[in-house]
Amino acid sequence: MPTRWTLTLTSPAPIRPATPAQLHGLACTLFEGTGADHTSQHKPFTVSPLLNGPDPHTADLCLGWLDDTNPPPPTLPTTHRIRLGSQSLTIHHTNFEPAPYHALLNTPPTRRADITFLAPTHFTDAGRSIPLPDPRLVYQSLLRRWNHHAPHPLPEPSAASLFDSLLLTAHDTATTTVTLGPGRRTGFTGTATYALHRHADTATLHTFTALTHFAAVAGIGAQTTHAQGYVRVRPHHPRERAPTAQQPRHHDRDPRQTRA
Repeated sequence: MPTRWTLTLTSPAPIRPATPAQLHGLACTLFEGTGADHTSQHKPFTVSPLLNGPDPHTADLCLGWLDDTNPPPPTLPTTHRIRLGSQSLTIHHTNFEPAPYHALLNTPPTRRADITFLAPTHFTDAGRSIPLPDPRLVYQSLLRRWNHHAPHPLPEPSAASLFDSLLLTAHDTATTTVTLGPGRRTGFTGTATYALHRHADTATLHTFTALTHFAAVAGIGAQTTHAQGYVRVRPHHPRERAPTAQQPRHHDRDPRQTRA
């Protein structure tokens, strides 16, 4: 089932940023083991960048598991130290957050939500980069990942109704580039507010809400196993006044900056 672990990491020396390749290698080791085939196109896990802690000697790392048919490997919760490049880090605390697919579908519905893209998020269309929080691309990414890993795909009428009703109401984003392998990717970071048209029915509200919460575990866009597309979500309560995208909503920890 979808699960997120937040590892609080400590080190006697200040913790340095980690590259996408280092984070991907760590996630593969924790979830697949050292002898597994790491070339699969559909991996059931995600990893965040290193997130700033309260001091230079502390950082958080979030790991997500998406597969509903196979449990994550038992080695993850028993690991006490991890290595990122030349850094050996101690796992001081682990927070475990399960989010079963059936529970996501039964989350109290909302028609508006903020998504903060803390790591570079990438979309392409016919080989061209689209560094924008386009609502259709964002939720198509989530829908594909849900349907691949969940025990039951979301019904096609629900998906069609979602895309007919989906709106981008505000955004405050910036273009960014990152080196991945031999090339560079152009993406974006920042915050976007998504909403449904007022005529959206109850089934569409539930689909929108489930996929929005799913994003916190699954990530959005390409290369989520390389610490890309990591997001925080904030659904709006029914009586909450919708803020503009430029207003601060909550105190997200920023990723430690890595030289591109």
